[in-house]
Amino acid sequence: MKKVYVFGRETCPVCKDAYNKLCYFKEKEQFKAEIKYFNMDTVDGLAEGAFYEVSDIPTILVLDNDQEIVRWVRNPPISKEFLPYLK
Repeated sequence: MKKVYVFGRETCPVCKDAYNKLCYFKEKEQFKAEIKYFNMDTVDGLAEGAFYEVSDIPTILVLDNDQEIVRWVRNPPISKEFLPYLK
């Protein structure tokens, strides 16, 4: 199963907007990927960020069977960039 991880901060409007867009397109396009938001201002978020070597926000990862297939750092993708990875 594919997973989408969004790493950001609660005070970052770009981070939250990226997460909300992904959730919107998940519903609209009916893809089955799990979408998770990790708050880098928390211990749990920092731990996950360290595991995935996240160095800047927002960072968006798409994983397939727990293998990273694409990563965007600082510049969230537009829908036509990320949708092919989720089909």
